Amino acid sequence: MKEALREILLRAADDELALGHRDSEWTAFAPFIEEDIAISSIAQDEIAHAALYLELLKDLTGEDPDRLAFMREPGEWRNAWLLERPKGDWAFTVVRHVAYDLFDDVRLRQMARSSYKPLSEAVERIRREETYHLAHGRLWLERLARGEGEARERLHQALQAVLKDVPGLFEEGRGDGEAVAEGLLPSPPRAWFAEWAEAWAGLLRPLGLEAFVPKSLDLPAEPGGRRGVHTPHLDELLQALSEVYRSDPAASW
Repeated sequence: MKEALREILLRAADDELALGHRDSEWTAFAPFIEEDIAISSIAQDEIAHAALYLELLKDLTGEDPDRLAFMREPGEWRNAWLLERPKGDWAFTVVRHVAYDLFDDVRLRQMARSSYKPLSEAVERIRREETYHLAHGRLWLERLARGEGEARERLHQALQAVLKDVPGLFEEGRGDGEAVAEGLLPSPPRAWFAEWAEAWAGLLRPLGLEAFVPKSLDLPAEPGGRRGVHTPHLDELLQALSEVYRSDPAASW
């Protein structure tokens, strides 16, 4: 049970930390100054959520949150591939956020029903903040969809790229069976796809983007991020993320 719960917490923490780092790469490079502030704030939220999950893990196993965040090798990470991909252009960032935030909304509602009270209680605060992230992404999605020429073309390219990685969000991880049996989660991640797809379709169809609504979940045939198998992009991300910490792990901040 403890190992199954550890996997749940690591998946959530690693998703948030990887995405938060990618969002932070837009600081000073967003389309305009107000958006620069907005995406930087979202990045801080994601990293704070990761810290919360890692603190829960510390209470469970005694592991140091800083070591987990900065000293693990790529094979120890449990984030989905979608979150480790380079930031790309603004359209990719928007679409990735909407796809992930819809997934995270489903996951948070699942975790709110967890038999592990520290988790079910902790996610309530995260859910309130994630509501704003989704609203932000939705506004930008509509803005790009109603554009013409290059804006619309970049949006289509971003949708195609993101949808290739969406199944990895629902990939089966270690301990899923035990997690459901013990009530740590009401259902396994693969069962969340229908709810995600309905919410995704609800956003895309009114914008004339129904061609980008998947009809079924095509789970990866080979192990992916949930099993510790990653793209080379995670190596680059972790090198940047941990550079300062690794320079002096004994330092006090």
